Amino acid sequence: MDRPFVAVAETGSIRPGKFIKVVVDEQSYLVANVDGRFYAVEDNCSHEDYPLSYGCLEGDRIKCSLHGSRFSLETGAPLDEPADQPIRTYRLAVAEGRLWLDPTRPTD
Repeated sequence: MDRPFVAVAETGSIRPGKFIKVVVDEQSYLVANVDGRFYAVEDNCSHEDYPLSYGCLEGDRIKCSLHGSRFSLETGAPLDEPADQPIRTYRLAVAEGRLWLDPTRPTD
């Protein structure tokens, strides 16, 4: 896989219903496995600048452990108050048994 993608994990290292925190160029991301589909989002709640890696997955949502806001892993949209701004999502590719993250720009 060519740049800007960076290998961040082996596909088998994240069990369904789980996520890991990865750091690329001093930025933290979450990579989640939802029933075999992988997602990458920023590791930061848009409400209080708090690490989402302290939270938990609820299906295809990540829940912030500080105030309980949940965000869509697919779109980054906030699904509960108090958060009212989305989190950034990132392109993630699966190739050669690895997960490859494009940290250069969030997805649209």
